[in-house]
Amino acid sequence: MQRTRFGTIAFFLVVALSGGAGPDAGAAPQTLPDAVVRAHNVFLENDTGFVELQYAAVLELEKWGRFDFAESREKADLVLRLDNGNQVRVLPEGTYPAPRMVPASSDTSVLKGHTRIALLDPKTNTLLWSDLHKTEGGKVKSGHLLDGLREAFDRYERGKR
Repeated sequence: MQRTRFGTIAFFLVVALSGGAGPDAGAAPQTLPDAVVRAHNVFLENDTGFVELQYAAVLELEKWGRFDFAESREKADLVLRLDNGNQVRVLPEGTYPAPRMVPASSDTSVLKGHTRIALLDPKTNTLLWSDLHKTEGGKVKSGHLLDGLREAFDRYERGKR
């Protein structure tokens, strides 16, 4: 049986669409490095300019109970950085911004309307894990801000069994 030109195009279109033509389709979930799994203390950095997102992260972390809060970056096992591509910070009068270390391995762009949740090594500033969550200003649009992180831990735990 000979395929018509239309039939061949339709066949490839169906295969492409059912196979996931999107950039994230079929991508394996990001695994958690040992440094993240072993961590106990986390220092929260909010680079979004929205204190509401910081409050959401603090409440979710406290409710989850997986991490304790470190009082400084130096005392932390991990840094949890919230970032939306804006680098807005309030500085006390008469002070000047210190240069920020941006992880060399991180993509500095964040999709509009999203917040990146990144876990960094506090000593080297190496990006260990990251996720994007839909936000609108200081509001979390669906679910909870740290859903991706909790799901990554759940996948890790299921994989150990």
